[in-house]
Amino acid sequence: MIKSRTYVKVKGLNQERALNNISKTVNIYNYKRNEHNIGEFEVENSKSSQIVELLKKEGLEIVDIKSRGFVHSLKTLSKSLGIIAGLIFVIVFYIVQYNFVLKIDVWGGESEENRLVKEFVQSSLTSNFKNSIDTDELELLIRSNFDFVSSVSIAIVGQSIIVNINPATMPDEMQGQFQPIISNYNGIITEINLIQGTLNCEVGSIVQEGDILVMPYMTDSEGTLYEVEPRAEIIAEVWSQASVSHYDYKITKTRTGKTITLNEVLLGDIVIYQNFCEIVFEDYEIESYSQSLSDIILPLVLRKTIYYEVEIEEVFQDFSEVKDRIIGEAREKALIFFDKNEIIINENYTISEGAGCYIVNYTITAQVDIGGNSAS
Repeated sequence: MIKSRTYVKVKGLNQERALNNISKTVNIYNYKRNEHNIGEFEVENSKSSQIVELLKKEGLEIVDIKSRGFVHSLKTLSKSLGIIAGLIFVIVFYIVQYNFVLKIDVWGGESEENRLVKEFVQSSLTSNFKNSIDTDELELLIRSNFDFVSSVSIAIVGQSIIVNINPATMPDEMQGQFQPIISNYNGIITEINLIQGTLNCEVGSIVQEGDILVMPYMTDSEGTLYEVEPRAEIIAEVWSQASVSHYDYKITKTRTGKTITLNEVLLGDIVIYQNFCEIVFEDYEIESYSQSLSDIILPLVLRKTIYYEVEIEEVFQDFSEVKDRIIGEAREKALIFFDKNEIIINENYTISEGAGCYIVNYTITAQVDIGGNSAS
């Protein structure tokens, strides 16, 4: 159908006379009236709005009106394609944009400290692309370059880098050029050889990681404080404990490496796009996450659901068959805590059992010089 026309159905009295009047203004084609006194005719699409007004003036009621033809179909299709293309453009634009960091926020410190850290992070970024940003390396760089930062954590949230800093705080007498010696371990002090500084512990003291061992000052014969670099040999018995569990009977799930991914684009709670996929796995695990594509123009959300195929296996193994291996694994886990040059003075383990579950607790005690370090 090449010609595009609007088809109109009307009812009312004196249809012919009314349509004759209208035909002086608008061309009317193929008029006919059925047995229910419904008149049908056609007008050009360009006259569809005008015919509605003329019919109302003549007192005829419009029963139905609709457009047909190639041109009309083309217009409708172009509008639909335009909407779809616009939506796809918005989605693609925000998917691409979402992968870049646009803002850096620093929390936790004074305003000037936050400003310095923010400028440092900006200068340290080689790219704003999220996948190229190593947050662990940034944390290390911040700790190395700012003495006023005791700890820092960095997270990428949306299109922002969030930097949380904890300022280093010390008593007034410890503010200065030198830093105190702190403990990196939990343990009991067994020997102290102070070289210089002021002790903040004694033999027999139980210390925890982060406790101050030696302060960076001394007092002269007149009672005046002066700064020194603290030095001391402080030997402590430090312990490390690790546990490994064993079940005589357990069900294991092993991923085969095969996956099926379902992608959905949501506008609010409405799914506007979905790549339909049939789950053919007999056994599988599901992981799902969502990320915002846009919260400015349209609240678009991309939701990914990943189905991982798994093989399920029942495993029966008596503890007595693997006892030595489990004890060895627990010992290795406990040893990770120590350096290779430290002296092990005691090690032992206990085994607890209940309902077919065995837990091996392995404890290692070593002599460690906890005084050979200072706070950075």
